[in-house]
Amino acid sequence: MPRLLETLRRLLNGWRSRPAADWLLTAVVLAGHGLLVVLTERGDILGAPGREQRLTIYTTGATVVALVGSFVTAAIAQYASATGRRMRVLRTAPHLASQFRRNWVSVLSATLLISGVCLLATALDTTETDPGGVHWAVEGVLILGAARAYRLLWLFNAVIQATDRDLADSPQPTAQHPPPPAPR
Repeated sequence: MPRLLETLRRLLNGWRSRPAADWLLTAVVLAGHGLLVVLTERGDILGAPGREQRLTIYTTGATVVALVGSFVTAAIAQYASATGRRMRVLRTAPHLASQFRRNWVSVLSATLLISGVCLLATALDTTETDPGGVHWAVEGVLILGAARAYRLLWLFNAVIQATDRDLADSPQPTAQHPPPPAPR
């Protein structure tokens, strides 16, 4: 059991350092689902509903991803403005810094791609049954979005932990050195 946990930990760490792996994960899950639908003629999650319901799903997907994009922007601002020893290491250590930058860019670019595909699908999905398969493109980007959402949570957690530890290391105000007055 400890070997399995160590192997899983290494796999997860390897995945975190390679945002491009999300594309492979997306392709495998989408192809697996497509094969399942072809073989069983059931389970086409986005193809089964009518056009109006699909359009609602597309616009809701674009809206949710746009909101997540605003959180990504806030997280990047927090990452860039945080000071302290650990945050300095995250931003400057060669391996960590490039890994964090790749992850931030991958998450931010995915939000733009997902929103764009969902909005484009509203224009391209013009029939009741979607014979062109536009809903499969939306399903693909939503799977990518799920992988990138996990990546975003990992990034948020890493930044929060580093800033919290840096804050805990900073000297605490005492009676001799009270905190500075609040701005007016």
